[in-house]
Amino acid sequence: MKTLNNILKAFLLNILFIGVAFSATTCPALSIDKNYISPATQAEAVIGSALCALIQLKKDGEYRYHNVLDLIKKQVIPFIDIPYTAELVLDEHWEGLKPEEKKTFKGDLTKSLIEDYVSLLVNYDKFESIYVEVDKKIILEGKTSEVKIYTSTGSDREVTAITLKMIRNNSRWRVYDLVYQTISILEIEKMSYGAKIHRYGLHNFLQKI
Repeated sequence: MKTLNNILKAFLLNILFIGVAFSATTCPALSIDKNYISPATQAEAVIGSALCALIQLKKDGEYRYHNVLDLIKKQVIPFIDIPYTAELVLDEHWEGLKPEEKKTFKGDLTKSLIEDYVSLLVNYDKFESIYVEVDKKIILEGKTSEVKIYTSTGSDREVTAITLKMIRNNSRWRVYDLVYQTISILEIEKMSYGAKIHRYGLHNFLQKI
């Protein structure tokens, strides 16, 4: 879990805190119901909206755990394809689960993602200027896509690349994986849950959560 937290921290520092890149006086409107034709446009909209809302919380003196938690639930989690991610994480175990067991696992995965994000966000208090560019030249394969995001900060402007893997379901693009320096959060979650299933057994593990 320490490795996962380090990757999430790198993602948050390089993506969410964009500073002058999104300096509008009002936060851009972001709707879960809007159909974005391009996954790159979808990613750009989510990043801009989430950052703007976080900065506004800071300006208003409301940057507290429960406020950040509420923001992440509303502005980040809906744009992650939890069902598809859960299916990939459990791999061969997924098809054998009952509907209520699938629901239990999806709830645990969502909770894990939220806790990781919020715990990192509430302990970060410097909104520095970071340059971010979403590459519009996407890799598109059927209903899945890869969107590269390039970030740089500081005087040396060293560029960091992060890849968002997205899938289009019901005409909407959502994220199912993030790759940073060849390390996939999806693969880390798969290994983490796989170890627990190996230790307790699948159904015993689901009962524990």
